[in-house]
Amino acid sequence: LEWFHEKYILDYFAEVGLFVQHGLFVWAETTLRHLIRLRSASPDIGIDHHETVQLQGYLEQALRSQNKYEEADEIKEKLQSNEKTKAKVKDEATSALFSCMDPSELFGSIMDPNKEEREEEEKTKEAVKASKKQWRKIRAERFAFLDQAQNGDAPSNGDHDPNPADDDEE
Repeated sequence: LEWFHEKYILDYFAEVGLFVQHGLFVWAETTLRHLIRLRSASPDIGIDHHETVQLQGYLEQALRSQNKYEEADEIKEKLQSNEKTKAKVKDEATSALFSCMDPSELFGSIMDPNKEEREEEEKTKEAVKASKKQWRKIRAERFAFLDQAQNGDAPSNGDHDPNPADDDEE
């Protein structure tokens, strides 16, 4: 049996449950050791995966049921050490996150996740309005004759906007 025979491994999980339920702790121990070896060898699961850790906990219980306290205590210490290490790494990661971020920024991003997008959109709208305003000023200074043509001084062909000031609404 190899680590990639998932169907068989799951069958062995069920078998361990039956062994424990019926007091067959030696069989449970043997099967659990084999399952732990398989799960530890798996590239997808490995030794620190919660499933492998759970199997080690079951092995500890099976050993205690057989009065193999010394080996059970070793497994228990190993599991507790791993838990402490995981908690320490988690605390370090959390503190590193909070040390890099201002708490008000973190709170703001949680409360309003689209704030940056909305602010960027508002800036774009303001830039478009400023651009249109600047264009109207340039048009009034340099192309005043176009407005005169629209007002009836020259024939109109209908290709232009008779009211250019209405662009503010966009």
